[in-house]
Amino acid sequence: MNLREILNRELLPTVQRPSRYVGTEFNSVHKPPEEVELRVALAFPDLYDLGLGNLGLHILYTILNDLPWCWAERTYAPAPDMEAALRERGLPLYAYESKDALSDLDLVGFTLQSELTYTSVLNMIDLSGLPLRASGRADAHPIICAGGPGALNPEPLAPFIDCFIIGDGEEAIVEVATVLRSLRGARREKRLDALAAVPGVYVPALYPVETLPDGRVLPRADAPKIIRRVVRDLDRAPFPADLVVPFTQQVHDRAGIEVFRGCTRGCGFCQAGMVGRPVRERSVDCIDQILEQALERTGYEEVSLVSLSTCDYSGVGELLARVVERAAPSDTAVSLPSLRLDGFSVALADMVAGVRRSGLTFAPEAATPRLRAVINKWITDDDVLAVTSEAFRLGWNHVKCYFMIGLPTESDEDVRAIVELCRRTLEDGRKVNRKAQVFTGISTFVPKPFTPFQWCAQIDHEETLRRQAILSEGFRRCAGIKYGRHAAESSFIEGLIARGDRRAAALIEAAFERGARLDTSSEYFNFPAWLDAIEVVDYNVSQALGERAPDERLPWDHIDILVPKSWFFDERKRALGGGRAGDCRVSGCNRCGIIEREPGLCATMLARAEQARKQKPEPSGARDAREEPPPAQRLRFRVGRNGEARFLSHLEWMTAWTRALRRAKAPVAHSQGYHAHPKVTFSTALPVGEASEGEYMDVVLRERVEPQALLMRLQDTLPSGFMASAVAEVPLGTPSLMSAVVGFAYTIEVEDGDAAALSEAAEQLIAADTLTCERKTRPRGRKKGPSVKVVDLRPSVRTLTVRPRQGVGAVIDVLVVLVGGIVAKPAELIRLLEIHRSKVLVTKRDTLLAESKPPS
Repeated sequence: MNLREILNRELLPTVQRPSRYVGTEFNSVHKPPEEVELRVALAFPDLYDLGLGNLGLHILYTILNDLPWCWAERTYAPAPDMEAALRERGLPLYAYESKDALSDLDLVGFTLQSELTYTSVLNMIDLSGLPLRASGRADAHPIICAGGPGALNPEPLAPFIDCFIIGDGEEAIVEVATVLRSLRGARREKRLDALAAVPGVYVPALYPVETLPDGRVLPRADAPKIIRRVVRDLDRAPFPADLVVPFTQQVHDRAGIEVFRGCTRGCGFCQAGMVGRPVRERSVDCIDQILEQALERTGYEEVSLVSLSTCDYSGVGELLARVVERAAPSDTAVSLPSLRLDGFSVALADMVAGVRRSGLTFAPEAATPRLRAVINKWITDDDVLAVTSEAFRLGWNHVKCYFMIGLPTESDEDVRAIVELCRRTLEDGRKVNRKAQVFTGISTFVPKPFTPFQWCAQIDHEETLRRQAILSEGFRRCAGIKYGRHAAESSFIEGLIARGDRRAAALIEAAFERGARLDTSSEYFNFPAWLDAIEVVDYNVSQALGERAPDERLPWDHIDILVPKSWFFDERKRALGGGRAGDCRVSGCNRCGIIEREPGLCATMLARAEQARKQKPEPSGARDAREEPPPAQRLRFRVGRNGEARFLSHLEWMTAWTRALRRAKAPVAHSQGYHAHPKVTFSTALPVGEASEGEYMDVVLRERVEPQALLMRLQDTLPSGFMASAVAEVPLGTPSLMSAVVGFAYTIEVEDGDAAALSEAAEQLIAADTLTCERKTRPRGRKKGPSVKVVDLRPSVRTLTVRPRQGVGAVIDVLVVLVGGIVAKPAELIRLLEIHRSKVLVTKRDTLLAESKPPS
């Protein structure tokens, strides 16, 4: 039995949310292994629910799979129950599409989005059966690569990673793949030497380290620089329109389109803005083309325009007008995930919102003008209040404000000011919108490499808790304000690693060995494991969190991001001295050094900004909601599922069909109201793990279509394992599908059962006067926990016959009907027949409907 069969038979039926692990989503890429020369696994070291939406991974997935000789697959950190199941059976972590072990591939590439994922990196390497440390890997092992924001300080993970890609990965990943293709089968040392010759690739094994008198372990001072890779033309850079469409609901369940990269606002704490310089934009035409294709190829109900601050796009008015025009015919929502604090951004958000005005998000970061000046956010309290009041006036019911505590020079008065500013925001908002609410997201400042604040100290765990207590006390008296905060423990661990040298590797490894993984999740974060690891390795916490000296060598000094270290230090002095740094697209060049290294890109950025100032259009007003026309037609589809698709929950099954209908351009009618829903209904809720050939789906349409033509379009857009076999038109007034269900026909395949013994057991059940079983029911009123009631299944069971299965085992044919509101479930019959649940496959052959003939 291969790994795919073991997963489908033994593991997926037993874990929570098995849809995380199937790898058969729409737009996932499957290639015959024998037809490719290089195999790659793109690994995201966090749960699938968080990782699938990562745009960087989608981009690399598309680029590599466009190479005819390469197959890129995906893998994610398993949840604890799946990890336990793999370890218990001695099974390896696998590539989702092929179900082959990661150790059998040529390259495993990790996306390092956060320091809190580093124990999951180690866990995934270990689950793959590979040595944790790069020095222990043999010629037959894949190359372990990493990129993303975490690679900007690669030293904490350097002992575990064979190579890092520094900067933009679109071009570098092709060069890395080409090198490995040409050297497939070569000795490991030869492959690493060749990778080190690729610009922007850092191979730690080739960089000797030295231990300084204070204990720091750094690459030698004379180490050659690794220069950050920069994609110079985003219009020419590949960007996926055929995003992988998940079954599992995502944290950000929408299509993301990157509109520009970088930022020129110069917030002192923001690593993403500093290392993304210079700003590079996609043209409106390019974005519109990507959006058009994404809507056709994904079926997503929402699209997000992604950047550090989309309102800073030089042609944002024209962009949003085009996007709204493109999205409106398919009722696709448009979101702006980050807004700056000005009235223009609120007007832009209102322009794309339609009737959905739930909330807007702003990031003042600090609550006093003095502290905002330190971080280079030059706005007043009046500015904040004016913007939020305007949002409430336009019908938005809540605003979320992000703040930081622990910023350089912060005092307790600055902390208390957060409460006061939020209170005033709510007070002013209630004057214009009685439903106004204020949500907060308050994190602890963690100094990051390549920022003006990289030398600054971070407050420790106890001090974070003390300042959070000030906020808790203040918000306790503020009804209408929801106080949300980032865990002090998580920020503490993040700070220990973010500016760490190679000693941090021992800390990460010790924490992993003590059970730490999935540290981004409050549910799984294991703080005691980290505290124990700190003690065991004698990690210098005060040094890790403390202020760095101006002349101190930093662990990332061998990385060149095109902005000199001296400029960051000058910016730090300016910030702490109260000076102002303007946006170079508005107030002139700040001499960060980029213009000397990339003069063409800077010139293009400044020219676009100047043109936008001359032609800046006003927002065109709020997007009108389309009025729902009366229903025109109702179609009934016979649908089903098999293979990995049977592991979807009913909600996941419904969402997948809704998106398939959108891809098929079905003019689905929607309900009226604040949150309109598509008028798509199903005959029954399929249990997880159950296959079916005879489900029914009713779709109400706002325009008439030719049923068979729509069926063919729908069949072309279905994910693997989904079936649509027939369609018929039914009258609009036909009773609902669920009310028409009168029974079901099932086939139960028993893998290794004795057909004769099962036949005898089935005859005894049919001959019995009663077949009682216990069922859990939902509690009513204030009663806690599930209730249990005893039901008699015998009136429901009409036939129960057993026949030999081809090869070995038995097949049980079952017909059950609805009697007195009770219908026997296959799982209950399996228990009564004393069959081991993991040895069966239940297939619903048909759902029996009354009053209306289903398509056959």
